[in-house]
Amino acid sequence: MHLSWTAHGNQDHYLWHLPDGNEVRVVDGQHGQQEFMEPEEAFIAALASCHLLSFLTEAAREGLSVASYDDDPSAVMGQTPQAKIYVKQIRMQPLVTFTGEQPDLTRIQALHQRAHEKCFIATSVKSEVVIEPRG
Repeated sequence: MHLSWTAHGNQDHYLWHLPDGNEVRVVDGQHGQQEFMEPEEAFIAALASCHLLSFLTEAAREGLSVASYDDDPSAVMGQTPQAKIYVKQIRMQPLVTFTGEQPDLTRIQALHQRAHEKCFIATSVKSEVVIEPRG
């Protein structure tokens, strides 16, 4: 990935140049422009994606076949005693459907716990990660 920003006009966004040639337009979250990615959204997406991939791996190790995985992760911002803003909590509420064997909620929760423990992004951040499986 390559990052670039150039000062010209009233341009308030910058670009992530991805290895495949695509570009992602990124903007400071205070601007609220929906056509742009915000760094905080990318952070949440990276964590949720890591969890998804770890979950799929753990399910496969148990011989389970995942048909679909849906989530709308969200975050809560916080402030340290030193008045620094940070991502205090990330909440995931994945809905996973399976083909074939249907694991019970206890087993699904255990899969999510193992996935969380193996997600290198989750172990790299100080944000609290809450996982509440649906269904």
